[in-house]
Amino acid sequence: MRISSKVECGIIALIDIAVNSRGNNIVKLNAVSSRNNISAKYLEQIIPLLKHADFLKSAKGSGGGYALARDPADITLNEIVNALDDTIFTTSEFNDQLEAKATETIAECLWTPVNDYLQQFSQKLTLKDLADRFIEKQTEEIEPMYYI
Repeated sequence: MRISSKVECGIIALIDIAVNSRGNNIVKLNAVSSRNNISAKYLEQIIPLLKHADFLKSAKGSGGGYALARDPADITLNEIVNALDDTIFTTSEFNDQLEAKATETIAECLWTPVNDYLQQFSQKLTLKDLADRFIEKQTEEIEPMYYI
């Protein structure tokens, strides 16, 4: 499956904000941009979509930035993806000039079960899960493992 850079960068931005806004901190867009090597101008196009979906709240002024509007445990990957690109979890469609029984069979045996699985999986995976795993990976890099 191939997702757009908009979806990928939106998920990364939400993980960054989830991790860095803990303790009621406000996260600046430029900090998200520099930590994740994402263009600030590109993030400026994605952030309004995340705000509109009620994932983010903003603070104005010199100390302004973004924080999560909801508990990360209540934000699913499915919601995030659909807010950024609602075509990803839609059913695949074949060219209508192809043989109908063959395309129906492929859709029934392959695309429908795959899509159903992706829907179920993405509805269970939360922003909290992603942020927690990100923190684990950061901690693994910092703390060297010693073997005896």
